[in-house]
Amino acid sequence: MHAPNEVLNYPRVAPREDWLQNRLALLEREKALTRERDRLNQARRELPMVRVDADYVFAAPDGPRSLGDLFDGRRQLIVYHFMWHWEKGEPLDEPCRGCAGWVDEVGRGQTNVLKARNTTLVLVSRAPLAKILPFKRRMGWSLPWYSSAGTSFNVDFGVTIDASVAPLAYNYRTAEEHAKAGTSYYLENPDQPYDLPGISCFLRKDGDVYHTYSTYGRGGEVTGSYALLDLTALGRQEDWEEPKGRAAGKGLPPRPDLNPFPDEYERRPVE
Repeated sequence: MHAPNEVLNYPRVAPREDWLQNRLALLEREKALTRERDRLNQARRELPMVRVDADYVFAAPDGPRSLGDLFDGRRQLIVYHFMWHWEKGEPLDEPCRGCAGWVDEVGRGQTNVLKARNTTLVLVSRAPLAKILPFKRRMGWSLPWYSSAGTSFNVDFGVTIDASVAPLAYNYRTAEEHAKAGTSYYLENPDQPYDLPGISCFLRKDGDVYHTYSTYGRGGEVTGSYALLDLTALGRQEDWEEPKGRAAGKGLPPRPDLNPFPDEYERRPVE
């Protein structure tokens, strides 16, 4: 509801011909942005990858899991670094509301498309399972959610700030670089360690796990299966994408209009 005296800045009113002229001009800019986004996604897929040598152990309801276990038998893994709220070194009962909003947008259809592209999406938080699981039940979420408590995973992948463990840095910027950019607010919380948002992507090859990409801050403002796949090394795995040879398995739909219906999806094992 708007306040009674609130003045809303509406768009100007124009005849249809005027609107169409402006819309066509905007369409040219939209098409240019789409082409640039495709080039950017290709450059992301062409990044090298780094082998993960650390033996991380994550807590899960059914027992400890390795990073490789989080793939759930698929070739790619997307980790959403879910922020948790802490106070004086203790986890509170509720996590970040922004992260909760992000996860609430990820429904069955999105995860089905990811799975059909041999990609698993999971949540990882530094909070213990005793805090995570009650909140997950409250939200009614089915997305896998693991605890990295007691590991260096969050610090290693740049989403937990702890000057006693690693120099202050976030989103590939040091404290000094953030100061110059006007983004020092990321590193000003005196109650360390504390968590910040991010998304990390991993790929399996010959039994090893490789880190291919991480994004932070507003870079994590992506939902929708194709936007998430665009962050990965294998991409959407469709015929038009470069570089070639990134389709992770046989029989993948070459175009999104040929995707299976939701009840037709099957798990695709790593080949």
